[in-house]
Amino acid sequence: MPSTLSRREFLKLSGLLSASAALPAYLLRPAALDSNPNPQNILIVVFDAWSASNTSLYGYPRQTTPNLERLADRAVVYHQHYSGGSFTTPGTASLLTGALPWSHRAFILNDTVQRSYARQSIFHLFESYHRIAYTHNPIANTLLRQFIGALDHYIPMHKLYLDQDFLLDILFAGDRDIATVSVNRALKNIESGYAYSPYLSHFYDRYKGRLAGKRSRLEPDFPRGIPNYDGISYFTLEQGIDGLLSQVGTMAQPFLGYYHFLPPHNPYKTRRDFFNQFTEDGYNPTPKPDHLFADASPQENIDKRRRQYDEYILYVDYEFGRLYQQLQAGGLLEHTWLILTSDHGEMFERGILGHMTPSLHQPVIHIPLVIFPPNQTNRLDIHQPTSAIDLLPTLATIATQESPSWAEGQVLPPFGELNPSNPADVFALQVEETGEHNHITQGTLMLVRAPYKLIWFFGYPQLAPESERVELYDLSADPQELHNLASEQPGMAADLLAAAKARLAAMDQPG
Repeated sequence: MPSTLSRREFLKLSGLLSASAALPAYLLRPAALDSNPNPQNILIVVFDAWSASNTSLYGYPRQTTPNLERLADRAVVYHQHYSGGSFTTPGTASLLTGALPWSHRAFILNDTVQRSYARQSIFHLFESYHRIAYTHNPIANTLLRQFIGALDHYIPMHKLYLDQDFLLDILFAGDRDIATVSVNRALKNIESGYAYSPYLSHFYDRYKGRLAGKRSRLEPDFPRGIPNYDGISYFTLEQGIDGLLSQVGTMAQPFLGYYHFLPPHNPYKTRRDFFNQFTEDGYNPTPKPDHLFADASPQENIDKRRRQYDEYILYVDYEFGRLYQQLQAGGLLEHTWLILTSDHGEMFERGILGHMTPSLHQPVIHIPLVIFPPNQTNRLDIHQPTSAIDLLPTLATIATQESPSWAEGQVLPPFGELNPSNPADVFALQVEETGEHNHITQGTLMLVRAPYKLIWFFGYPQLAPESERVELYDLSADPQELHNLASEQPGMAADLLAAAKARLAAMDQPG
């Protein structure tokens, strides 16, 4: 049976000695040793677009996470954990800064945080640690590059791809998006017989042949194709996990590691071991009517993509289990906090497929969070609502530092003092067509005040002739969000809407 980790036990746990391996003198930072004589490593592992709604650890009918369920017996498991936004840019920025989108202003795809937050991230907070970061995802990579001055070791994306795409990641590291468009146009011209130059044509033929050779050896292992980002950036999760293991195994300690892998993000190209694992398994998702923001995806296609996504999660679960086993075998978990989470979820309902949506319903915003403290041997389940912005102040507490002034989150239970009679509201924000220097006039704001969840849509043309739409759910009685209570409980809806509007008005301060 899961048991409760008392605060006394936590304080005893966090005082465990870290590894005694000698460090080179130039890597020892006296400031860290003065404030925390026994610093422990922190390793954050993010799997992109992973919805708690599709995770069997949280009750999903398909057993998508058998390894995680087993490992959770020695972890703190958060059951109502929310991202700061519905896609990578706001979700990752909130995780890394400890602030919500109304503050860091990373609203639009591939945005950076506003100038003041460029020096206010988890990497800046842990400046006395050896800080290392990597991501498969170019959108998350935009943020890592913005924080690169606070990193001791930044790993370029191509390092853990199957082939080093030096056209994009080396020659054009600062302009990868523009370079991608240009290169793709050039390659199309080459393949149609109209190259920009004979040299480029010759280079491309050699490059394509070399990459094809690497891919051909792996293709039997991936029946739906090898995982990739943009059709030319191929990778395997095994290579990513192996890269993490090789780096942290020799890294100066204490370290802060941030590894952000793309699976189970689309395209859902699972390994052969998990291919068709859930075909005709009898699972029928709860039917839900199309939402105002449905994207016209046929339900048959949505159900097919859900099944492929669930099989991709099996791949993630297996590789995380392998990561845990290797870290444990190497003794690293004896003095390392391991954090497993995501940047946002994925939708397969209400006529919506994916996560680039104004919807902030559970599948796209409810994400996993599992924390493995060093040497913990029991399980603790946390059911109160928590937010991605809570992770930064929590890690500061673990490292016996003060939470920075810019952090908007709370220290996660059980690592902070609880106030069950007045739990903090949890917010998430999806903003449309708003620049860094403009007030927010169109978007979706979520407020969770247990057991209720409010979703407020405002400023969208689809709402006309109304200017807003309010949805209210009782998550304890209606976790599938099937019954909008806004008209049945107008008093509760009005109270939560007033709180949401007041918080947005107070926080919406364009730079």
